[in-house]
Amino acid sequence: MALEIELTPLVAAAKPGAGEFLQAVLESKATLMRWMPWCHATYGAADVDRWFETADQMWTNQTAFPMLIRSKVNGALLGGAGLQDVLLYGKREAELGYWVRKSARGRGVASTAIRAIAAFAFNELKLVRASMRIRLDNTSSRRAAERAGASFEGVTRHGIVHGEARFDAAHYSLLPADLARPWSP
Repeated sequence: MALEIELTPLVAAAKPGAGEFLQAVLESKATLMRWMPWCHATYGAADVDRWFETADQMWTNQTAFPMLIRSKVNGALLGGAGLQDVLLYGKREAELGYWVRKSARGRGVASTAIRAIAAFAFNELKLVRASMRIRLDNTSSRRAAERAGASFEGVTRHGIVHGEARFDAAHYSLLPADLARPWSP
């Protein structure tokens, strides 16, 4: 059964709870370190503080839109999602990213969050495309993108940078019309 979620902007005014965020990251650190360049072996409170401050500035400057994924039932932090590399003019597109804490995986949180952040991109920011680059061997994240209704567009060679390494990426996209189709997380 999928969890009902809500996305909350990662801005100072929302008082997001740095301790809760750190706990979610530490619970999930083993897998996050493999897929997310921002997560490292000594990830701690200073990293969270720096991220929260940076996220707040991103919202203010409209360069990226990081959000927290929360349970609608009890408000528990389930992970994070966001838009980066945002082009509000011209191409009107963005890159979509997400992660789900270990204890919330396998319940449709990622696919639901993908659709929710895409809806924000299309409805609030008036973007016309949201894309995802996912490492080829990250099968659970690829499955979430596919369950969300994203179209696989091919492989972007060396499309992901992680530290000093580059990895090929499965490239997916969502368009506004994709969200009108029936789906199940």
